[in-house]
Amino acid sequence: MTSESEAPSTDYKEAAFADEQPMNNEELPVKVHIIAPANLSEGYIFDAEVGVEGARKTLSVEVPPGGVSEGQAFLVPLPDDFAVGEPRVNIPTGRWKDGPFDLLKAGICHPSLWCGLCFTQVAMAQVMQRLHLDWLGGAAPEVATKNTFKVVLTLVVCYTIFTIALEMAEASTGYYQIPSWIPVTRFIGGGAFTIYSIYSLMKTRENVRAKYSIPEERCPGMEDLCCSMWCSCCVVSQMARHTGEYETYKGRFCSETGHGPEVPTII
Repeated sequence: MTSESEAPSTDYKEAAFADEQPMNNEELPVKVHIIAPANLSEGYIFDAEVGVEGARKTLSVEVPPGGVSEGQAFLVPLPDDFAVGEPRVNIPTGRWKDGPFDLLKAGICHPSLWCGLCFTQVAMAQVMQRLHLDWLGGAAPEVATKNTFKVVLTLVVCYTIFTIALEMAEASTGYYQIPSWIPVTRFIGGGAFTIYSIYSLMKTRENVRAKYSIPEERCPGMEDLCCSMWCSCCVVSQMARHTGEYETYKGRFCSETGHGPEVPTII
């Protein structure tokens, strides 16, 4: 990943990974987002740094067919011998670890369950931070992803204060004297927050599927949107379980990633 500050555009589609199938029961390689440092032609090879500050590693990258533009995000597979012997979070590729309704898979008191059910956007922010995505669920340079959890949490807190303030303003007036601006403001604010929540969750799920080569199973071309609209808490909990390896590492409620500091960083 580069230190470019521009918001990148992504250039992967469902067709880029939907037809990939594991051979001889082997899992597909994990992919990593690379931010193009310049306009590069197809087949050009350059060294890119991946990982977080203080733990970066160099990866040789070949520009995909069609070339890339400066600031564009694209996916490349990690080689089998990348960081061999170092601790890592084992995340399945080619399939989801479990289903969206397997909410109790990690345990009835697990953070992935209760954060997903009660604080859906906060749990989404933990997954975003874990996978180094920005506040809209997209791939971005490190400068735009290092505070993703704080940004989303701030949005949630501000929206909560906004709704409470409107409730208090409404309660201070009589039922028939409620100013028209209160319901209008509530509708606009609520609509904006709902659109943000659905869009960012859709993009986060899209990036999880792309990174781990998980094909759509239903509603081709619309699965991420439909799941984010109709079952957001289940989607967030599923992504947390898929990327968390909770069988090995303990989940946490009060953590930016839903993990403790001892858990290896996901590349």
